[in-house]
Amino acid sequence: MTALKVAELKVGNRLAGQVTLDKQFVLLDSTIPFTEELQKALVEWNFKEVYCEEKFVPEEAPKPKAPLSAAPTSAISTSFESVDFDLDALVQSTNGGISSQLISAVEKAKKEIPTESEEQKFESVEKVYGEFLNFITKVFTRFVTHKELDLSQIAEGVKSISEFIRSNKKYLLRIQPKPEQKQDKNFLVSHCARSTVFSVVIADQLKWPPQRIADLGTAAILHEIGQIKLPPQLYVTNKPLSVQGRAVLSTHSILGFNILKEHNFPAAIQLGVLEHHERENGKGYPRKIDGSKISTFGKILAVACVYEAISSPRQYKEAKSTHEAIVEMLRNNERQYDDTIIKALVRAVSLFPIGAYVYLSNGKIAQVADSNPNDPRTPLVQVLGEKNELGNPKIVMTDNDKMRIARVVNRDELKDILKYLA
Repeated sequence: MTALKVAELKVGNRLAGQVTLDKQFVLLDSTIPFTEELQKALVEWNFKEVYCEEKFVPEEAPKPKAPLSAAPTSAISTSFESVDFDLDALVQSTNGGISSQLISAVEKAKKEIPTESEEQKFESVEKVYGEFLNFITKVFTRFVTHKELDLSQIAEGVKSISEFIRSNKKYLLRIQPKPEQKQDKNFLVSHCARSTVFSVVIADQLKWPPQRIADLGTAAILHEIGQIKLPPQLYVTNKPLSVQGRAVLSTHSILGFNILKEHNFPAAIQLGVLEHHERENGKGYPRKIDGSKISTFGKILAVACVYEAISSPRQYKEAKSTHEAIVEMLRNNERQYDDTIIKALVRAVSLFPIGAYVYLSNGKIAQVADSNPNDPRTPLVQVLGEKNELGNPKIVMTDNDKMRIARVVNRDELKDILKYLA
C-alpha cells in the first residue's frame, strides 16, 4: 500500500488498483480517471494523502462518452455548495431556534388530537408533518448558508418529533409522498423525513429507550447531509449516472460522516450516517464491511432508507406500492439486510402497510389503518364508505378467513379510488 500526496497527483491518469481514503474507504478504481475536480474536493475535505495498491498508470484517460446527466464535465465541479433550496418559500425565520415551530406544533397537536374525530386527527398529524419537513429544511439550509449544525437545537426538535411519531404512528404512516415529488428539487427533505418515521417505528418495535430512539432519529434526519456537498445533477436526474458519477455520489456517506465529526455529534450518530449504505453481505460502501461490523444505527438506517426509496417516486422511476416495497424487503436478495430489523419493520407497518388500499374477501375496499402486533398479515382496516354506530369511519380487524385481505389495489384502480374519494 503506497501513500500518495493529493497535491502531487496528476490529473487525467488512470490507476493500476484501488485508491482508498484512510486505508479503508474506497475512492476510485482502475476504471475511473483522476480529475481536477476530485483533487480539489479532497483538498476541501482535508485529505492530504490517499492510498493506492499500485502506482499510477501514466497513460491519459479517455474522455467519457456520456457526461453526467448530459451536462458538460465542468458542471460536475466539486465546489459542492450548489444545493438549491427555495429559501423564501420553505424556510421561515429561525428566531427562537430552528426547532421552536416544530415543538410548538407538536405540543398543540398533543392537546387537540385526543378530542378530535379520526379525520381531524389525521389532518392534525399532517400539519405536524408539514412542520417536520420545514424543520429539516431549516437544518439543511442553515448548514448550506452558515456551515452550522446546532446539535442541541436539532436534538431538541428530534426528541419532540420522535415521541410524536411513536404516539401517532398509524396516522403518519398513511402520509404518502406526492407524485410531483419526483420533480421536486427538495426531495432529499422528504426522503429524510420519511426515513426518520420508518427508523423510529422500527426502533420502537425493538423496545429501544426514548433517548436512543431520538439519537437514531437525528442520524436519520442527517443521513443524506453529505449529498448537499455534491452537485444536484448527481441525485436529481432522470438519466442513469456514469461510472464516474456513481463513484462521486457514493462519497456522500463519507462526507456526511466528516461533517458530523467536525460538529462533534455523538459517535453512534456519526457511524449511522457513515454506514447506511453498508450491507450485511459486505457488498455495500464505503468500507465494504459485513454485518458483524455494521453498527445497529447503520443497520436500521439501511432498511428504512431503502424501504422509503422503493415506495417513493423519483425522476427516473415510478413509486412501487408500500406492499410491493415490503415484499421486496422480505425477499432480502443476497442477504443485504439484517433479518431482525426487517422483521421489526414488517411488524411496525404490517405486511399490508398502513395507508395501503386493499380488496377484502367480502368484495369491499378498505384502507389499512393500523398494524396488528400479533400478526402482521392481519392489520386493522378502515372500510371505505362505511361508518360505525358513532358515525366514525368503520375500522375492523382482518383475519385469515372471512375477513381476509384478498389483494392490494393496483395502481390504475388506486387512481380511480382516489378520484372518487376526492
